[in-house]
Amino acid sequence: MKFKLIVAFLLFCAVAKAQTTITPAHLKAAEDVLTASGAATNLQGNVATMLKQASANVPADKRPKFMEVMKTFMDKYMNWEIIKDQMAAMYAKEFTEKELKDLVVFYNSPLGKKVNEKQPILFQKGSEIGQQAVQSHQVELQQMMQEAFKE
Repeated sequence: MKFKLIVAFLLFCAVAKAQTTITPAHLKAAEDVLTASGAATNLQGNVATMLKQASANVPADKRPKFMEVMKTFMDKYMNWEIIKDQMAAMYAKEFTEKELKDLVVFYNSPLGKKVNEKQPILFQKGSEIGQQAVQSHQVELQQMMQEAFKE
C-alpha cells in the first residue's frame, strides 16, 4: 500500500512538473487571453479604483499630492508594458494551452464581451463591499489587534 502511494505521488509530481513547461505556443495563447479579456484596460481601471479608495483615508488637503505621487509610482511600476509578460506566464502556468484557447473563444463571444464590459464595475462594487465590511467592524478589528499585540 505504501509503495502504491509513493508511486502515485511520484507520478503526480512528474505530471505537475510537465505542466509547468511553457512552450511559445502556450505563452502566445496566454497573451491572446489577456488581449481578448481586456486585461490592459482592466488593470488601468482597477488601479484607478484602488487609488481612489486609498485616497479616502488621506486628509483632504493632502489628497491631491497623494494621488499625484501614487499615480506616478503606479505608472512607473504597475503599467501594462511592465507586467504583461509576467501575467501571460502566470496564465500559462495555471491553464493548459487548450483551456487558454477556449478562454479566447469565450472572451470573443457576446457573453465574454459583456463580462469585459462589466468587470470594472464589478471590481469597484466588490471593493466597496469589502471596504464597508471592514469599516462596519473596525472597532472589533482594532480591539483584536490591540489584544494580539499587547505585551
